[in-house]
Amino acid sequence: MTIELIILGIFVGIMSGFFGIGGGTVSIPILLYLGFDIKEAIGISVFQMLISSFIGYLIHRKKQTYDASDMKFFGFGGVAGAVVGAYLVKILNAALLEWLFLSLVIFTLIKLFLSNPAPAHAEVVNRPLYTLIGGGVGLFSGMLGVGGSILMTPILVSFLGFPLKKASAVGLFFVMFTSVSSFVTLSYLGMIDFRAGVLMAAGSVIGIFIGIWLMHKMHIANYKTFLIIFYVIIFLITANKLIMG
Repeated sequence: MTIELIILGIFVGIMSGFFGIGGGTVSIPILLYLGFDIKEAIGISVFQMLISSFIGYLIHRKKQTYDASDMKFFGFGGVAGAVVGAYLVKILNAALLEWLFLSLVIFTLIKLFLSNPAPAHAEVVNRPLYTLIGGGVGLFSGMLGVGGSILMTPILVSFLGFPLKKASAVGLFFVMFTSVSSFVTLSYLGMIDFRAGVLMAAGSVIGIFIGIWLMHKMHIANYKTFLIIFYVIIFLITANKLIMG
């Protein structure tokens, strides 16, 4: 399964860079199809996100996509939330985790569809609020093995007035914090397949460069359309897996 995991890593890396996601929303359903159970898939996903989100941060810093001085407060809250969420993985039923994941995709799909890619109001700057939002998103992140940006991006666009592409980039920045927290916790609990994680991460390093380049080249209206299509696909893949067993 070596080649499959590397190819999956490249694909997930492209999706991560383009959509500003950690990659769990893509990798978890596919890893389930490859024969991993939900908890194994979460551990592998977290390892891959740890690498790809850091590479994404370095690229966006060079491009000056956002100023990290305020955005880091999302991450501070996310670290605390992800620790709690990662521990919940150990005690919650696997099927419940899968349905929580599916519910998360449905919520973000609706919010994204209703949002305007151009800001409807001035960007909200509130560090305590950023920390609170980061904590709530981080809780889901740690439980479900997703970086959190699939929930973070619609919140930034719909409620805080962020431009869509900036929100996606900040979402990937947020993933860097939650993935470190989740990685440490899940490693301590012995829930990470390091061999599979390394293979996926190696591929994702290649893919994320491609994904971020494509994001900056894409017209904003087309970008939103692709983002919605992406969420619909993830929803259908996950729903089919749950229904068909």
